[in-house]
Amino acid sequence: MRIPMEEHVFKDQALRELNQYPFRAAWWLRNRHAQTIYVGLVRKKLGHIGAPKMRRERWDTPDGDFLDLIFLDGHKDAPLVVLFHGMEGSYRSYYIPGYAKQFKRLGWNFVVMFFRSCGFDMNRTTKLYHLGSTEDPEFVMHKLKDRYPDRPRFAIGISLGGNVLAKWLGEQGEAARKLLDGAIVISPPVNTVDVAPTFHKLLGGFYAAHFVKTLKPKALDLLKRHPGLFDEAAVRAAHDFYTFDDAVTSQLYGYKDAEDYWRQNACGPFLPGIRIPTALIISSDDQFVLPEYMPREAADNSPYLYPLFTDKGGHAAFVSGPLPCCARYWYEEQSLRFLKAILKRKLGTHKE
Repeated sequence: MRIPMEEHVFKDQALRELNQYPFRAAWWLRNRHAQTIYVGLVRKKLGHIGAPKMRRERWDTPDGDFLDLIFLDGHKDAPLVVLFHGMEGSYRSYYIPGYAKQFKRLGWNFVVMFFRSCGFDMNRTTKLYHLGSTEDPEFVMHKLKDRYPDRPRFAIGISLGGNVLAKWLGEQGEAARKLLDGAIVISPPVNTVDVAPTFHKLLGGFYAAHFVKTLKPKALDLLKRHPGLFDEAAVRAAHDFYTFDDAVTSQLYGYKDAEDYWRQNACGPFLPGIRIPTALIISSDDQFVLPEYMPREAADNSPYLYPLFTDKGGHAAFVSGPLPCCARYWYEEQSLRFLKAILKRKLGTHKE
């Protein structure tokens, strides 16, 4: 397929502008673990201060279940941004109020879709969510197009949500243009299989244990309501992603084992298929990414992928600023710059 030269030109121009704002890690958070844990603890606790209130909606899904969403209503003709959260995200996740404050200031419309089991109530069916759960985001994006037909529409995916978004964009190719004008993918697990052995050793397995701690009760709740789905003893014994995804995810979705599930759903192989402007915000010291698996080649070879790669930043953190009281979040700032550049191109003028 022949790619218009204007895509290459726009990418070069946009990257020149974006690269004028390099990430400089806060001196008080130079370590990747410090960056990651800071946003997961401190920012999560304090980030809701001053955040705009968002209203709830619950949408029925075609399979008899539901999805919870929260909305920030902006100006009538302003752009819409939909966010897909990370693993075990919730309305308390730090990046939701962070982005909400930014979009409130701009007068934009902002919506967050919660993956199944991450909303305000447990879901009805046997579905949970996983790295490749693209059906619900696609359903939501079609409904948002119907509700906001004449507005610029963008999507942001964080961590697991970034993987889901990137995978869906790669699968859809040109068809994604009907639903979105641009996307931002932040800290996705690009190559899960090869990174997993290193990841599981970090801080004595702290990160995997942290997530599995809340995933296991959900799986056991599902098993209580739907007996026989998987082995209860295996779920209770799970202590990392290998054992949990072997016991639960692979069983629910028909994969051979955890590695088969990871291999088929990690977003790396799907990146070359993306056909809308998509910013990739990833740090090479991300706990879920190894430097050798940064998607540099895919980004270099595609005019639709905008590499905003850093050496530091941890996992979906990117904290800068002189002091904790003056903390800034580079991924948010770059997100806005990128979305404004696309909007300027689409509308032919710089509107906010």
